[in-house]
Amino acid sequence: MVCTRFQVDGMRLLDGELSAEEKAEYEAHVRECDDCRRELKDLGRIVQLTETLRLRSPDEEFWRNYWRSLFRRMERRTGVFLMAAGAAVISIFVLLKAVTSPKFLSVPGIAAAAVLLGVIILFLSVARERYHESKNDPYKGVQQ
Repeated sequence: MVCTRFQVDGMRLLDGELSAEEKAEYEAHVRECDDCRRELKDLGRIVQLTETLRLRSPDEEFWRNYWRSLFRRMERRTGVFLMAAGAAVISIFVLLKAVTSPKFLSVPGIAAAAVLLGVIILFLSVARERYHESKNDPYKGVQQ
């Protein structure tokens, strides 16, 4: 028998997810295979340990810190949003002023407009990328 087929079945056996036929087949295999027998024993120990774990109730300090960090995140997000919106409005305003200026068709005017337009495009690109990354970040709730 090929043991790779039975690597997942050990946990399924312990969780009671195997049919009677699959269970009998897996138990017959475990009697013959030392690796799978060891793996099943290790998985059994892990299941026993996790069943004995108990979560403690959060105390007052936890909730104080929770609300403090929640407000801190809200403040920072609001600040970043307002700063970004202000920078975008100022950049667009300066770009429009440069375009409507009679000196716009000069080399410095076109260069300044190109720089401002480049900054706006880069800013929007980074903001869009960060937004999409934050929605799909697999480590979003992980603390170090």
